[in-house]
Amino acid sequence: MVWRAAVKLAYDGGHFNGFQRQPKVRTVEGEVLRALREIGAIGSAKDARFNGASRTDSGVSALGNAVAFDTDFRKNEMLRALNAVSEDVCFYGIAEVPSGFSSRRARQRWYRYFLSGRGLDFDRVSACATEFEGKHDFRVFCKGDEIGTLRKIDSIEVFPVGTFVVVDFRAREFLWNMVRRIVAAMSEVGRGRIAIREVREALSGSDVSFGLAAAEYLVLMDVMYDFEFEAECPSTLGRKIRRARDLSFVKLAFFDDLAGRSGGGCQ
Repeated sequence: MVWRAAVKLAYDGGHFNGFQRQPKVRTVEGEVLRALREIGAIGSAKDARFNGASRTDSGVSALGNAVAFDTDFRKNEMLRALNAVSEDVCFYGIAEVPSGFSSRRARQRWYRYFLSGRGLDFDRVSACATEFEGKHDFRVFCKGDEIGTLRKIDSIEVFPVGTFVVVDFRAREFLWNMVRRIVAAMSEVGRGRIAIREVREALSGSDVSFGLAAAEYLVLMDVMYDFEFEAECPSTLGRKIRRARDLSFVKLAFFDDLAGRSGGGCQ
């Protein structure tokens, strides 16, 4: 019996050339489709009416992206099977959804950016963040070829974590490069290179660019809908998480030791 599945997934953006499938390069969407075909859950993306919630850029990671597709695969075995055949994508949530469901039509998206706090005035960054909340024309703060650039940001929360200033964005939808361009402007304000007045002018239509923040520090934390996913951690996922955590610990220890050997000046 064919049913429509929605699946939550996570991935380290460093392993992929973005989300959207492209010829001859490895992408998240391409890897998910490969895994689905390998376990026999779908025949083709078109026949399964496959779609993804957020097309993250190259280098951007996700803890809570989502995909949807038609399948006759057994629901209680789906996540175990997908994690068994995909090394760099972690599948951890599943839901049966109505036939017309599209993962793109989300209630809210939550992005988090880890902004280096070195040389940054926290109060100026926080004040700048409030300028972007609410409904604005974000034409200056997107890739540039978007059609219709009026968007509403529900909230922007700024708080310190270690040596970073964390910036949480929540909105129903974002334009291409929108978060990274806003963060770049916030960084410029926080470092005293531009005034908040210049940000206001940009939101009012002034044709200016504040740059593009690095993709590697951006994480899609979650995509929310009006239903809950059934969370699971099958053994195939548990093994992947443990291995990734072990490797991350080794890398952190390596660079901490390197900083120490250099006399501590690189801390």
